[in-house]
Amino acid sequence: MSSSSSPTPVAKFRELSLGRRMPPTTRAQAHRQSLSDITTSDYYNDEDDGGGYIDDDGGSSSSEPESDSDSSLVDDDDHSIIRSPSKLVYKLDTLSHDARLRVREAFKDPPRLSLQYCRLRDDVYAFQMTELVPRSIRIGSPDSPFATPRCSCREQQQTAGPPCKHLLWLLDQLVKQTLYDYDPASPLTMTADGYPEEIGDPFSDISAFHLDVLADGLRCDVVTPGSEEDSENTDSDEAEEDENQRQHPNPHRVDEAREMLSAVMSSSSPEDYRPDLCSNPPSTGKKPVKRRDLEGTIFRMLLANNDFFHYFLSQMRSTDPVNDPFRKLSQRVDRVLRELDSYATTSTTIPSSEGGSAEGPRDVAWAARHISGVIGLVRTSIFKRDRPLEPQERTSAARTLVHILAAVVERNRDFVSPTSTTRPAAIARRDKNLFLRLVGDRDEDFVLGVLSLLPPDAAAPFLHSLEDILDQLGVNGAPATYVEKFRSLIARLRRSGGSGLAITSSPGAGSKRHGQSQSHDRGSKRMR
Repeated sequence: MSSSSSPTPVAKFRELSLGRRMPPTTRAQAHRQSLSDITTSDYYNDEDDGGGYIDDDGGSSSSEPESDSDSSLVDDDDHSIIRSPSKLVYKLDTLSHDARLRVREAFKDPPRLSLQYCRLRDDVYAFQMTELVPRSIRIGSPDSPFATPRCSCREQQQTAGPPCKHLLWLLDQLVKQTLYDYDPASPLTMTADGYPEEIGDPFSDISAFHLDVLADGLRCDVVTPGSEEDSENTDSDEAEEDENQRQHPNPHRVDEAREMLSAVMSSSSPEDYRPDLCSNPPSTGKKPVKRRDLEGTIFRMLLANNDFFHYFLSQMRSTDPVNDPFRKLSQRVDRVLRELDSYATTSTTIPSSEGGSAEGPRDVAWAARHISGVIGLVRTSIFKRDRPLEPQERTSAARTLVHILAAVVERNRDFVSPTSTTRPAAIARRDKNLFLRLVGDRDEDFVLGVLSLLPPDAAAPFLHSLEDILDQLGVNGAPATYVEKFRSLIARLRRSGGSGLAITSSPGAGSKRHGQSQSHDRGSKRMR
């Protein structure tokens, strides 16, 4: 066909890409493609520069970075400081010239990668991703063959030089999820192995965080050795077949598919959208087409096809629920609390091959670290940013904080594993009671320190929920200074004219109250 001919009907599909072309549908197809002469230079040298997508109201979609500067040097005159694709800032001054150049190139033109799944086996974390061909990255314990993170790409296998772009991309994404104590004004110090020295070593960082919680943030599945038949070759067709045999969809993927579809198809909140789809999601082995139900078909496709999910995700607006950072942090806390509840009720132990020995118990200390870290991230997202929060963002931040506070106050009980060899009476109360550790033992401004700094209109919709929590504090017992701060916050919300009509688009944000007739004189006395 000549160049003057009209384009074929499928030509425009090239514009609908995450980068410059749609990624392969499966890892097996990618593997077969790699046998041809397609190179990564072909992947990046298309004439189309992958401009930003335009959404239906004329604005730029969240599928593209806000600007080129998001992943370029913070200061063009200072080549030792760079901003990564995840918007973390790194110092490169300790690296060699070649390593510094490698990092700058990787962050300025990041690879178009899609995480497929991750796993832990034999004290090695493995992350499977797809570019034009599958890439596997392994992060091992100090005693494993992968004490230094390694990628399966040819560049890494043939040389012992600086980390490749795949490794730099993954480690940056990993740090973005796991680093709780991060000040955006203070650049991280990049090491020669491709990760910041602030996290220690990547294996210990993931172990403390736990792989399944990390996978939710990275939007990939966790597979166990049994689901892959203990295959060492994770780049093979057999690995794909094993993956396709998994029957139960990832609950986090179900939630996010629901969030995306509700934003496109409905004006209702994700929690109210199509309960028939999410109460009993289809197994991943089912054919996705559901006759006379387009929404149901798309929902199944989002669960079954990783590339389609990430493409759909790239088209969502930054204001959609699936991209709401506060909502995502609230979901992380929900995940952590479910694990804590299970820890105290499950009598079976996690086999060491599935991470039990490497990752340790999901106990009160582990949960408290996550919850405190999330609150710190909320604070950072509110107060250390280039622009003020929009009203919708302020409300989402307040909703998350109130939800976390309510969930912790509800857990004024002991969490001890049935398999523990230590007598419950011998365990310190702070080590087995989440409420006592975070609220009841001493006043550390838990949640209130951040919530009180938001404008009153942000927390006003949750006034009744806060009153319920204050009631519960009177039963549980809390430091007198903490209760007084709580009362002051509620009084300020009342003066601002808060309606008290709680917005319940996040679990736990609602309230049993239907009015304000209850007495506001609540005791702050401890009750054991």
